[in-house]
Amino acid sequence: MRILTLNVRGFGSLVKWRYIKDLIRKEDVKMLCLQEVRLSNFSLNNCCQLWGDNDIDYFYSNPTNGSGGILTIWHKKFFQCSNHIINRWFIMFSGFFKEKNIPVVSVNVYSSCNLHVKMQMWTNLLEIRQREPCNSWCILGDFNSIRNERERRGINSPNGNGNKRELQGFNNFIDNMELVDIPCIGRKYTWYRPNGKAKSRLGRFLVSFEWLQQWTGSKQYVIDRQISDHCALVLKSNVVDWGPKPFKFLDIWQEDKEFENFIKSKWESYVVQGNEIIVLKEKLKMLKNDLKGWNKDVIGHIYKIKLDILRNIQKLDMRDDVDGLDENKIRERRELLSQLQDINERNESLLQQKSRALWIKQGDSNSKFFHASIKWRRLRNEIKGAHCNLSGIWVEEPNRVKEVVKEFYKNKMSAIEDIGVRLDNVEFKEISESDNRLLTDPFDEKEIKEAIWNCDSHKSPGPNGVTFSFIKNNWCLLEKDVLGAVKFFHREG
Repeated sequence: MRILTLNVRGFGSLVKWRYIKDLIRKEDVKMLCLQEVRLSNFSLNNCCQLWGDNDIDYFYSNPTNGSGGILTIWHKKFFQCSNHIINRWFIMFSGFFKEKNIPVVSVNVYSSCNLHVKMQMWTNLLEIRQREPCNSWCILGDFNSIRNERERRGINSPNGNGNKRELQGFNNFIDNMELVDIPCIGRKYTWYRPNGKAKSRLGRFLVSFEWLQQWTGSKQYVIDRQISDHCALVLKSNVVDWGPKPFKFLDIWQEDKEFENFIKSKWESYVVQGNEIIVLKEKLKMLKNDLKGWNKDVIGHIYKIKLDILRNIQKLDMRDDVDGLDENKIRERRELLSQLQDINERNESLLQQKSRALWIKQGDSNSKFFHASIKWRRLRNEIKGAHCNLSGIWVEEPNRVKEVVKEFYKNKMSAIEDIGVRLDNVEFKEISESDNRLLTDPFDEKEIKEAIWNCDSHKSPGPNGVTFSFIKNNWCLLEKDVLGAVKFFHREG
């Protein structure tokens, strides 16, 4: 998946042609979307010369009065178009990406600077979105709009109310279209005034959640500006393996009838030597490994179980349509339906916990929302890469990123320079002896338990993934070890 977009600000220069040709080759571009081409009657022959291949197709929206012009070129091995709409402000085309054989809709946008015209374009696209059966959308190009004031610098709007109306209108358009502004890598802004005193983020890729389900690693890369006052953007989908995923305690485990007995038998079987903190840490570590196996054997793959249940229900329904069912089969179907309800509730709870949308009432049927929240949170929190301090090169390969991060903190934490700060002749305020005793007295059991119960049950007190919900629900079992660890910490520091 490689799609490139750029406002070229006129495409009559040989330098610009050579720059685009180099980008197509260097970035291995499968689809090219240009705005403000300003050339009349752009032909297939022109496209083949630009791409360097004859196995391509294209759409072109001619400029009006020498202004505008939108060009979209794609390789036929990559995309097959089935429908399109062309006007002055956008080219919408639907079809199939052959690499996954899935229907998609893409829109190459060159928006007007006039707010009224811009809002009319947003309305037209929303109407098309509502009519179009396909939900995998990607809208890209020069939107001539920003989402918030942080995306613009050095520009003072003469009409404050109009500017707020445009910001709100653009954000409403994105929300109503159910699109996501995916993570951006590289420069913060995509348009620069030639003197460098003003800059904005006018270009971007917006994709739907259904698009992200197919290309989960979608990111937009901003390429350094060269032949235009706009930067080229490339949409890439890179799925990176960062190694084993961190452990996470799941709430649905506690709903199983055998879970409490399993935890009790395992916890009491652990024998650990060392101080109280080491004992608690090692017991939790061993429990974590045992829980992984228990989850695999008892809970199983929840989606696979659901498919098996649905398949069995369908067989019984088909048999019922032909010959009817005896009492045993009716009872079997009733049990399967009960299991299906239980699986759906577990799945809802699991999605809610993974999405961290804890403000929605437990048990609400919000699977689509939770799936979208999970994918957006993963995109937002994902490590995209790192700049190497020595060379300044951007790296994305996991092992190289880990090396760069490790070196950064190693240098930061091993500084030995004398920073020249002295506390000579500084008079410090003192607290009373009673206040000092209040601060330094050992924690009592009531105080420790109250602190734990005041924490959000869905949160984890450390990187081991064990939530406060687990600690609270199994307090009778864990109390001795938790209190011992906290008191040891107070005693030893």
